[in-house]
Amino acid sequence: MIKRVDELPAVLTCFAYRREYFAEMEGMLATVREHHPDWPIVAGRGPVEGFDLPTLEVESPLGKSYWTIPVPLELDGSENDWLRVVRVKGWWLAQVWRNCAGLVDADFCRVVWADADARFNGALDIEVEPDAEVVAGPWWHDREGKGLDTICSGLLLFQGAKEGVVGEILNQWSSNCLAQIRNLPVQNKPWPDSDQEVLTEVLGSFSNSAASFSLIKLEMDKYVGYPIKDGKLVKRALVDSWYMIDKMRLPETREAAWPPPEEYRRTAAIGTPLPGWNPDDDRRE
Repeated sequence: MIKRVDELPAVLTCFAYRREYFAEMEGMLATVREHHPDWPIVAGRGPVEGFDLPTLEVESPLGKSYWTIPVPLELDGSENDWLRVVRVKGWWLAQVWRNCAGLVDADFCRVVWADADARFNGALDIEVEPDAEVVAGPWWHDREGKGLDTICSGLLLFQGAKEGVVGEILNQWSSNCLAQIRNLPVQNKPWPDSDQEVLTEVLGSFSNSAASFSLIKLEMDKYVGYPIKDGKLVKRALVDSWYMIDKMRLPETREAAWPPPEEYRRTAAIGTPLPGWNPDDDRRE
């Protein structure tokens, strides 16, 4: 029997590594609590001082704990900071799967990831077989046939038995991300390679094996919708994405007044101009 995810128990998770993301994550979690009040939340904040390796403080219904990333991040203020931090996502989700399954079921996991800059405008309506092994995420289709199709990891759903195929996918994603944190790959796509390209490769390898799982390719404009065009709010998606990458990826943009204020994002009428919009600034087109 197919059900919508909002009709099922699930763990919602995210982490904020670097202080600029703390308020962003709080804004996202507020929208989750509005539309999914019964979902337990596992949230991390870091870095925490006093540890030899980078560590996050984790808050969940299980209490407060500390999870230490098993590799150094070696942040130095360069673009590599962003490239390394985003790869922590694979490791984080494997940790959530392993440590927090009991929040909904001891043997079966259903975990939803949302980026800190996401804002939910309604309940998630992804349809799944409740007992199936499932990975779901927005999908960017390469219409030029260059082999650049990729999952978009601003919103992800992982569902399956704790020791099942999806758990194996998460473990492999985690392992590959940690390896790339140690040795960043050459950037060879029209956008900066990140955790989502690593996950796409892992999903491809499992799809070509005997492992059985369903990959649900969601509509990008609905589940990681970008609401701005020509300096105005033009639409709202089920889940808006406010692209903190525009601020945090490059050292020269880290002082940018972006994203816009929370009130604007949540309450502005369609057609309202961005506060302080500069038509010469095309980063948000």
